[in-house]
Amino acid sequence: MAKKTKLVNGVSSSSLQSVIDKHSDFGWELFGNPQEVNITTTHRTQETDKHYASAYDTTTKHWNITFQRDEERKNYAELVELERQYDAPLPPAPSTFAIDMPKRMGCLWIILTFIGFCLWFFPGVIILLWRLLSYKKRVAKWEQQKAQFEKDSEPANAAYEEAKKKRAEVRQKAKSLV
Repeated sequence: MAKKTKLVNGVSSSSLQSVIDKHSDFGWELFGNPQEVNITTTHRTQETDKHYASAYDTTTKHWNITFQRDEERKNYAELVELERQYDAPLPPAPSTFAIDMPKRMGCLWIILTFIGFCLWFFPGVIILLWRLLSYKKRVAKWEQQKAQFEKDSEPANAAYEEAKKKRAEVRQKAKSLV
């Protein structure tokens, strides 16, 4: 029986079980036990005083996992293709709308209004009325930009959601074949 071997290096402790589960869904079997790898790095410091120096160690822990899969098992070719589809990169995630809604009164405008009130009453009132009356126009412009952004990002959102859905279906189909 021909068996294919695959080594997965540098798996963190938190994702160890999920990596094993993912590979078992595509017909891989754990070959031996995961190997724990600890890497210790010594860091040395020295201040301007030649008599003062310090050293500290940091330890990085990760796992190496070995898997095997029988190349003569039934559905082998289909499992390989499903795994290739699952491992294909997702399209970029849709971005979020990043323009902030306009403020009714910004800090600068509050300061200018206060100065206007302090120096001359009428300019302060005019500035205040101008800001309050132009608010609806600024909000309408913001809502128009947001609606255009959402309209433009619909294809990307649909493609992203479709790819996520297909990835889940591929994994489920691979589970059923194992």
